[in-house]
Amino acid sequence: MPLVKLYANLRKIAGTKELAIEGTTLQSVLDELIKEKPTLDGLILEKEGLRPHVVVTVNGQNALELTSAISEQDVIAIFPPIAGG
Repeated sequence: MPLVKLYANLRKIAGTKELAIEGTTLQSVLDELIKEKPTLDGLILEKEGLRPHVVVTVNGQNALELTSAISEQDVIAIFPPIAGG
């Protein structure tokens, strides 16, 4: 199963830093993640796709398409918007 790693406040909200999630596309993995961790609903995805400023990488590369194929060995990292100054 693909491994999903959560960062910053997403870890605290989900109560875990990583978990294995079923899915063959990035969209299906994110949908299953939200089903398993409903507290993340609305924090990663919105109707149009990824929420603004949320960064998702697959094996260290920016994921640009939610239709991207995901394999059993992939590592998906999700970074929430970060504010700073």
